[in-house]
Order: sequence, then structure tokens, then C-alpha cells
Amino acid sequence: MPLPTVLCIAFGTGLAAALAARNEIRLSARHPLLTRSYAAYAIFALLVLVPISVYFYIFHGDWFLLYLFDVRDIPSAVALVGFACEVGLGTLGFALGGSLVRSQRDNAVGAFVAIAVIGALVPIAIASDRLAVVGSYAEYHGGFGLTRFGEGAMLQGAALMIVVLVIGVAFLLTRVWMASSRQT
Repeated sequence: MPLPTVLCIAFGTGLAAALAARNEIRLSARHPLLTRSYAAYAIFALLVLVPISVYFYIFHGDWFLLYLFDVRDIPSAVALVGFACEVGLGTLGFALGGSLVRSQRDNAVGAFVAIAVIGALVPIAIASDRLAVVGSYAEYHGGFGLTRFGEGAMLQGAALMIVVLVIGVAFLLTRVWMASSRQT
């Protein structure tokens, strides 16, 4: 998953978690970010979403950044801030979703989730030529030493991370929805 896709997933999962938590958010006088459902989302973001991003950044960093930047030139503190921003983007999605859910606009949240899903797929479609090959920044821009996406460990790692993400999102949404439903 390239970085733009991960960012759209972070925002979309925040929105989806708020939608799943709509009963808790509507019944609670607290701000949506002070609910148990947000705590569950924050745990998901910190234990599932960010580690997946870190995996891609560490093992396939230039590919993850769509060969726009050389990972070796990025200070580790900047990368750390980037991962924190990823959690912040998910938090923003949850806050926006919570605000819309509280004002009875569930359809708008669903539409934003759909837009986030489309937004996650667009970079893959637009940069498919870049994502089809795996190598370093220098190899990509020099046109040498590249391997096809399906020929190396990249495919196995990406498949595993996608499975972990899907299971994590399913568990998060189920847990939040069930906990929220018990409050009615």
C-alpha cells in the first residue's frame, strides 16, 4: 500500500468507526473523541494501521513513497511525525464522523467513507506503473535492477499486510458496533 492509500484508509476507518459507534455517540454528552469507541479506534490505529505503514516504510520505503523521495534522505524524526499525522488523520475522520452522526447525518458519513475508499484506490490506479516494480529510488530513476511486484517478497508482504488490515478493520467495526448497540 502506497502512502496516499494508507492516508485515505486512516481517514476512512475513522469515519467508519464513528458510524459504527453512532448509538454511543448519540447517547453520550461527551465529545466523540472522549468515548470508548474512539479509544478502540485509537488502539486500532496504533496497533494495526501504523505498524502496517511502518512495515512498508522500512522494507519497501521508496515504493511506499511512489519513488518520489529517497527514503535514505528522510530524517527518522520526520517519518515519526508522519506516522503521528496518520493517527491524527484517522482521529479527524472519527471526529468528523462523530459530529455528523450526532446531527443525524449517517448517510453523509457513509458517503465520506465511500469517497475515502475511492481515494484509497485512485493512487493505485494512477501510479500503477510505479507500483508494478520494486526497487530503490536510484534503481527506479536509473532504470536498472527493478523486479516485478509479483516476483519477490513484496507480494507476500503486501498480501499479509492487507489480510491483517482487513481483519483489523472488521474486528474494530464489529467491536465498536456491538458495544454501541448494547448502550441502547
